[in-house]
Amino acid sequence: MTMTSVSRTLCENALALLSEGLCTDTSGCLSARMGHRLVITPEDTGISELSPDGLAVVDLATGAPLAGPRPDRRFPLHAALYKKRKDLGVLVHADPLSILTASKAGREVPPLLDDMAQLVGVSAKVARSWPCRGTAPVVAAMKGRNAVLLKDSGALCGAGTFDDARAVAQVLEKNCKAAIEATFLGGGIRINRGEALLMRTVYRLAYAKKRTQPAPRADRG
Repeated sequence: MTMTSVSRTLCENALALLSEGLCTDTSGCLSARMGHRLVITPEDTGISELSPDGLAVVDLATGAPLAGPRPDRRFPLHAALYKKRKDLGVLVHADPLSILTASKAGREVPPLLDDMAQLVGVSAKVARSWPCRGTAPVVAAMKGRNAVLLKDSGALCGAGTFDDARAVAQVLEKNCKAAIEATFLGGGIRINRGEALLMRTVYRLAYAKKRTQPAPRADRG
């Protein structure tokens, strides 16, 4: 994909996240990896005001701005994850009600839904990102997972594509809602770690196989 197409797709997905209630106009943040560069929403620009030519571009290796306005203040965290996780192509910040509540509770969220085990991982850990410790706690908490709860501020969700990253956010919100309801009302059945790990492994293998299959050729008859 070209920078133009990636920027356009990022803006479209930012609006989708907003319309789906997965972020607010001021809290949302999205980024995409473009080779050695990082395209990210700018600081002090609402999601509803984004434009493809108004995004920030940052050098992944150095963190130096390359083009556009000042990048979102969270860009060092995005850059650290892209450098550590080659499977991630998109990162989004999500803070709908249940995710935000879970992040404020500060407790690791287990998988109660099959989708959670498959798309997110064996759990969603909670991490702080103190200035003195940099990005290390968040990167470590997201190891082997596609999402991490950021203490008191929602979650960071990632995947290979925009659609998949949004799906991770949607599933995490559903699972956090189920976990909160189970805590107060009871009845929630936690998927044990072994089953969750197996489900995630099977899903990732099936997904990888699907992505490597050649597209069907058009019938010329």
